[in-house]
Amino acid sequence: MEQQPGILVVVISPDDGAHHLQIQGWAASARPAALIPLDGAEEIRIAELRRFLKRLTGASVPGLPRSLSLRPYHVWRMADVICAYAGRMAGASQREIGRVLDPSVRTMNARQWDTSSQRARVGRLLKRATRLADRREYVSLLRPGRFRLRA
Repeated sequence: MEQQPGILVVVISPDDGAHHLQIQGWAASARPAALIPLDGAEEIRIAELRRFLKRLTGASVPGLPRSLSLRPYHVWRMADVICAYAGRMAGASQREIGRVLDPSVRTMNARQWDTSSQRARVGRLLKRATRLADRREYVSLLRPGRFRLRA
């Protein structure tokens, strides 16, 4: 833990990288709290909060079983979904998003773009991003595979 004026910064270093938690204000650092939405995914959120608290206190936290972790392909896909969603929220067009995700789109003219597989891919990524954000499907990423939530 490191202290800055009015800010408590906690750095947790699991095997897969460091996580930073900032708590603003002295009152917050004296009595930190966690807010868990009551939205049907409480059990998953509580389990992940317990894992976080173990890391916070320095206790050993075993890695997730393979059945609960995302495959490398899904990790890359979720990164692309998040990138596409961030671009959309920033006001980018589908073609601009496509240029970021695939440099070959930069050399395409309008006709090539209209019939390209990259355009369809960007559309699928944006559709997935919208479902994750608007329908609360992002919670299912905490427990992939057979632990999918039903709305």
